[in-house]
Amino acid sequence: MGNARGLVLLGLFSLTTINACGGKTPAPPPGPGSGSGSAAVTVVPPEPIKPVEPPAPDRPPELFEPQFKKVGVGQTVSFATTAIDQDLDDTRVEVTKMPASAKFDPITQTVTWTPTKADMPSVDFTLLVTQPARKGSESVTWTIEVTPKKQPIPVAEQKSAVIETLLMIRQPKRLEQVNKDWPLDKMLLVAAEGFKPQFDKAKAAALTGKLDKTVLFEGFLSAFSQTQGNPRLDPKAPEFDKAVFGDPKAWKIVTIRPRIDRAWTELRVVYQAVNAPEPVFAMFRIRPVTEFVPALPRPAEERTANNTVFLRLVAKHLLDFGAANEKFLKNQAAHGKAVAAFVNELMAYDDTKTAPYLKTFAIGIALEARMGGGSARNPDGTYKHGDGWGWSAMKPFITPEGTTQQYTNVIIPGFWTATKPSDDKTSWVPTCGPRWIKGDKQLAPGHDVLCRKTLGFVDLPDMTGDKVKGARVESNHLYVEHKNKFMVADLALDDGRRDVGEENGMTCSQCHIRNFGMHDYSDPANTDPSQGLPKTRNKKIATLNFVIVPTTHWEEFTLEFLKHQECRAKQNYEQFLGADAAKGLTCPFTN
Repeated sequence: MGNARGLVLLGLFSLTTINACGGKTPAPPPGPGSGSGSAAVTVVPPEPIKPVEPPAPDRPPELFEPQFKKVGVGQTVSFATTAIDQDLDDTRVEVTKMPASAKFDPITQTVTWTPTKADMPSVDFTLLVTQPARKGSESVTWTIEVTPKKQPIPVAEQKSAVIETLLMIRQPKRLEQVNKDWPLDKMLLVAAEGFKPQFDKAKAAALTGKLDKTVLFEGFLSAFSQTQGNPRLDPKAPEFDKAVFGDPKAWKIVTIRPRIDRAWTELRVVYQAVNAPEPVFAMFRIRPVTEFVPALPRPAEERTANNTVFLRLVAKHLLDFGAANEKFLKNQAAHGKAVAAFVNELMAYDDTKTAPYLKTFAIGIALEARMGGGSARNPDGTYKHGDGWGWSAMKPFITPEGTTQQYTNVIIPGFWTATKPSDDKTSWVPTCGPRWIKGDKQLAPGHDVLCRKTLGFVDLPDMTGDKVKGARVESNHLYVEHKNKFMVADLALDDGRRDVGEENGMTCSQCHIRNFGMHDYSDPANTDPSQGLPKTRNKKIATLNFVIVPTTHWEEFTLEFLKHQECRAKQNYEQFLGADAAKGLTCPFTN
């Protein structure tokens, strides 16, 4: 995969695609006798030759040492040994030297360590990084000081009111009340109850009895275990780690994210298994409008209703006359009460007397964990290579016997493979590339099932079995050819037009290991097809290290993405509630 980046950087459009994306096709040369009154002859220009960029050099994997440099005797800490390879080359990381007081789980790529007095004054952790595609290996050593007393672990510094009180609410005091109001098992239950309008009337009528939150919670864990390939998550397995995962109270809300920047605004409530040494997250996506038929485009009035209701609730509880509330930045307890009031009012929203869709709806759960989903295994189950990270999604579907619901792993929503102007020519929208279009000469046999025609994007390809199907788990070591070649053949990964799409139009792992930022706001073609094709690519930044919620520090991309969110949030407020509703918000990229 040494030339993978070269493939990613390709994506210069053919003449046909340029025309479809709002560019202009050069006029054909005049035919014989042109302008002399003789019959015009149509001359078809030859097929353009797509320029080929030289392959990028094979980039070595990157390691990220722990943020803490000192640890106290008796203080338990954990850290990752994950390596990121932007070319997605197979990468094996082993710990070849560590103190006896530490243990290493190669499947989850996690070191857990409780120093003893014998470890003073310092210890070395030596990692061996090997890639089959490369000759040799690399040894890296991290030295950590051991002190008699416990040491404070770094905490991500407090940022502006826009970030901390509106876009990324993550400090414990701000989440204290909402955690009391919404333990994980309660959220699972309420989300499942609110999901019933998804089912047709006959199937919904067959549901008998009340849902049991304990059964839902255990089913959630079992489904999570399946995608991660880790029995520590499975209540039915002998290896189940009940102390860490088995108590809903041990899953805490670690961030509230009002996504006021999205085309369909929504709340994201992120839970974490806080007793686990590995990062394990479950994120609920919640909107004030019920989704009845997800496979079809939603009427414009539903989007307007969704955004108007949601943006008003955010403004009512979290804004101060159209601006982030500076008082909330200082008074975390007061802000925490406002956060809880906002979540409670959203979860109770019901205006179905006006329209049947005006009722709060949890779309589903996005799951993210470093529990083994991204580690390839040997036939005996031992670690082969990978980083441990895996992504999946769940919805509370009806069980096979048809009498109740359970949380079920679903096909991961698809991603952009090409783009075209929207019908009104005001924005870029996804469209399936030719490899996935039925009837196209470039169609890969059976791959048209991955194209979601009404939405224009393509699911990840699960090639197990005798038929192509959408995938239910995502990780760096899976679908490498799809991500490095086919997905970017007509739209480069760092093409700014992807930013127009929800989740930046790329897969979970691509988003979490990216080494480039947001699009260039000074190049209007990134968002406006009438300006032709973009002349710039997204700027290079430090590699994003799997961040979901800031813990010890802020990643460069996270801060840039939050600026992007404020820009789009301002646009949404002005569009749906008027200019005064967002008079205190700015667009940092255009200042």
